Amino acid sequence: MFCVILNSSLFNKKIIYNIKLVEINMSYYRTIKLKLCEGKILNDLTKIDDDILINNPVTYIYFNLRSKIIYIGETSSFKNRHKEHLAEKKPKINYQLFTDCLVIYSKLFHKSAILYLESLLLNYMIAEADKTKFVFANGNNGQTKINYENKEEILTNVFYELWTHELSDLGLVNNQNLNELRESLLFKYSPFKQLSLEQKEIIGEIERNLFAKFLVEAPAGSGKSVLFTSLAFSLADKYPDLKIGVVTTGNLIRQFNLIFKSINLSSRLTVKTGSQLITDAKKKHENFDIIIVDEAHKLKKYYKKGHPNARRHLNKDDEEITLLEEITKGLVLLYDPYQGIKPQNISPSEVRRLTNNYQKLSMSQQFRIGGKGSFSGEDYLKGILYGLQLSEERDFNQEVFKDEYFGIVNSFKEVIDYVDVRSHAYPETTNRVIAGYCREWISSTSKKFNKGKTLEELPYDWEIDGIKRRWNSTYEDWVKKPNSEREIGSIHAIQGYDLNYSGVIIGNDITVKHGKIVAVPENYKDIGGTPLKKEFSLSELTEYILNIYYVLLSRGIDGCRVYFEDKKVEKLFRERLGL
Repeated sequence: MFCVILNSSLFNKKIIYNIKLVEINMSYYRTIKLKLCEGKILNDLTKIDDDILINNPVTYIYFNLRSKIIYIGETSSFKNRHKEHLAEKKPKINYQLFTDCLVIYSKLFHKSAILYLESLLLNYMIAEADKTKFVFANGNNGQTKINYENKEEILTNVFYELWTHELSDLGLVNNQNLNELRESLLFKYSPFKQLSLEQKEIIGEIERNLFAKFLVEAPAGSGKSVLFTSLAFSLADKYPDLKIGVVTTGNLIRQFNLIFKSINLSSRLTVKTGSQLITDAKKKHENFDIIIVDEAHKLKKYYKKGHPNARRHLNKDDEEITLLEEITKGLVLLYDPYQGIKPQNISPSEVRRLTNNYQKLSMSQQFRIGGKGSFSGEDYLKGILYGLQLSEERDFNQEVFKDEYFGIVNSFKEVIDYVDVRSHAYPETTNRVIAGYCREWISSTSKKFNKGKTLEELPYDWEIDGIKRRWNSTYEDWVKKPNSEREIGSIHAIQGYDLNYSGVIIGNDITVKHGKIVAVPENYKDIGGTPLKKEFSLSELTEYILNIYYVLLSRGIDGCRVYFEDKKVEKLFRERLGL
């Protein structure tokens, strides 16, 4: 490595004024921009600069724009921390490679504030890592969620201004639209998210028993995917020689690979679907030290009528849980018993049997669905399970279903309008209409009669109240596609995703007989999810369909409206929830 020494006039012009005032809100924060060469600070620092760098709590950003490397940290003494970085015996990155450092300080700062700012910077910067191409040299520090008096001030008056002005000017960020970044999957699944105490304890327990088998049971919206990425990152960071397998669904492989690439771990973590991991491991005769499975309720068993690609690695009586056990020492299953949505998914009773000797951990805190007043997101999910007869537990506050968050509408048009109005009123939000698989997918481009047709020429799958809609035209990243606002999303396009406002259609694939919700097989149109009559009972099909509606009803962050095609189902649902 070499240093370029600039002529004195240009050098002084760029560096002499190394403290930059933020003109919009001068009192909130200031920065010191340092030029570095092989770890040495080149600036002519004043006494006050030195005092700040030695004595003040700061958040700092090391970077090299040419090499696209970045490190974000916090400390109570930058100069001491800088020396520590340079003296590390086995650093994750050679700190001498950084050419610049931005040090942020403020009278608002204390330990919690600089930690929070560090977390904000990491999570928002990784959200656009696919565009900026930065590789983050940070390790996993497993921050726990913290609350303190001036948190909002740090967010609005320091972070927002810093992002919009300083970081943008330096070429460290591209996208000024923080709302857009916040909706990206890279942001939502960032491994730098502050963890709940519950998540932190689970990661700690697994790290203490690396080669054990764990079943982590967690409902929708409880932070399974954040736990998933944080656990994978933490293990890879702490145990460099550990061979780690990471199992996710096919529509999320690209996103997780982007995340792990941005933290320079793509070569350390093998990210695949369960079937891909099992098939490749057996072909190559390789084993893992630990495998982490997100959405473990989607793990499969042999199912004769399933898609050939989904069962070619399975023999009769095979189940992916036992096949994964054969290729790993440690196994972690992140699981929700109410999100198995196909007959080829291993049933909850089978999961319980197969994991009888596993260590059982659980998460209950709700992060997706916000609560107000005396009720919570947990109340809402318990109520949905009770309303759909998936559970008989009544220990929830029914007031959650009388709040502005939730409502039942009387027509297809009303549920369409609910989503459409909010999309226009709140352009930065993500809002979609989603439905049970109760209509044939006649708009599918795989149909012979659709060959050669453009999207606009395809037939409509839904025609009600004078409104025409098609099913989701893609599965991968459907909610991000421009056409998705004019489509209706199926379970396969929406599972694992968040929405701000959701419109849910509960279709005619269920009805009520003798006081019980039951499936209507002839109205359930998912070809790959229709059980063989000899192998599955009506009650089992009913459970799959009700699980689908539980998933659909748990996507909305800010609001949900529901339209029931079968009024008997609506009547029973209302009665059970006291509506």
